[in-house]
Amino acid sequence: MNSSEKPKAQVDQELDEALKETFPGSDPIAVDRTSDQVVRPVDRQPPLLDKDLVEKLSEQAKAEQLKSK
Repeated sequence: MNSSEKPKAQVDQELDEALKETFPGSDPIAVDRTSDQVVRPVDRQPPLLDKDLVEKLSEQAKAEQLKSK
């Protein structure tokens, strides 16, 4: 084991914690074996959804689907 690497027990504990905190599920877990630096920005927020735009696009898609039938 390299002197800069963390002990296996500590890495396992960090992996367990990171798995619990990872969102969304498609993101890799935020654990680095050699550093305590944050992998993702702390202020990262989920994307904002525009409900009106989503509904408008949904209606357009339905209309196009009806035209193609």
